Amino acid sequence: MSFSIKNCRVTISFLFIAVLAVFFLFDKSGMAVLGIFSAMLHESGHLAVMFAFGSEPSQIKFTPFGIDMIKTAGMDRSYWRDAAISLAGPGANFAVALLFYIIDAHYFHHFILANLVLAGFNLLPVEPLDGGQALYSVLCIKLNSTQSAKIVSVTSFAVLTPLAIIGFIFLFQSNGNFYLFTVCVYLILLLLLKNGRYY
Repeated sequence: MSFSIKNCRVTISFLFIAVLAVFFLFDKSGMAVLGIFSAMLHESGHLAVMFAFGSEPSQIKFTPFGIDMIKTAGMDRSYWRDAAISLAGPGANFAVALLFYIIDAHYFHHFILANLVLAGFNLLPVEPLDGGQALYSVLCIKLNSTQSAKIVSVTSFAVLTPLAIIGFIFLFQSNGNFYLFTVCVYLILLLLLKNGRYY
């Protein structure tokens, strides 16, 4: 399904909708709704900073592996700006978590937790995630793009390898608790599918 909002083309894949349906189908705790709402706030943070810098996207793609925002071609490059855009999503989650903590930490406990988990996850220095994107942008200020990409790839591997091992061990020692292992598999697939894709 595709449609346009002004000069931005929005594409929502069938698999994206299918993944959402699975989340809602198997979620018994209600955390899926909170997670989706937190993800919307996260992406809104990216969009707000993009528009503030005049870097509005030309395309937004909803895929099973996340939401891709593609910048309008021909815009001037600024690595500081790219880093700010990358960190705006987690920043929005942290800001919302702090706001609701001040309002009523006990009542909004699960929503605060959902935002903190999403922000922390996306700040991992893994290439396709916001943390990896921000790391690449900051490195490009001093190094060339090839050197920066290699450093981010090595860092991604260094972070994912122990996480995958811990997740695999945890899978067998916790009577089938597969959450951490699933997250690692997701990140590895994301790394393979989005290899070398930066702002």
